[in-house]
Amino acid sequence: MLYELERKEICTIVKSMYNRWLTNAAGGNLSVKVSKNHYIMTASGLSSKYLWDITPDKVLVVDDKLNIIDGVGKTTREINMHMAMYKNDEKVKAVIHAHPRNLMIYSCMGINMPVVSEALEFLGESVPCLPYRVATTKELAELVGTWTANFSKEFAKKEYKIEDIYAYAALLCKHGIIIGSDNLFSANEMLERLETNAYVYAHMAYLEKFKY
Repeated sequence: MLYELERKEICTIVKSMYNRWLTNAAGGNLSVKVSKNHYIMTASGLSSKYLWDITPDKVLVVDDKLNIIDGVGKTTREINMHMAMYKNDEKVKAVIHAHPRNLMIYSCMGINMPVVSEALEFLGESVPCLPYRVATTKELAELVGTWTANFSKEFAKKEYKIEDIYAYAALLCKHGIIIGSDNLFSANEMLERLETNAYVYAHMAYLEKFKY
């Protein structure tokens, strides 16, 4: 099996994401750039059918023309969004798109999420929410690509205050979150950090409103 270890790692992480409410049975997708022109990514429909309890054969190997080289299933319709991140930031080697329970609050409100956790200070004052574009469309992929190109240039200049981690994210209005990183494990860690911040800030806002 091509890239067996890397495909197993995706299986482990995506199951953990589902178990921890970092995505849901309505979707999400992961991908990793494993060579100059090869990518591995979760196939379409794995969330609702398998509840993300998948085997490596359901992680597809595709080339840079999006032809399937190995694996069972169809490519996700959101593959264009992943490729937009790879194309516009050469440091990105892994992409996670997910629908986390608490981050969806900010996504569906269409607002930036304020950063209150020390673990995210290196991202700046807030995590941006991109303008609404219909899911899976060319327009959404182009928006993600443009944002990636602009944000990555500024992000690369930052002096990390906490850890030297190359990972960043944007909320997708009414849709979820997309994360780019130089490796899959840091992308997953960033997802966890973002979701924790979302949970904390939502409760902070509630407590402040009622002065508890």
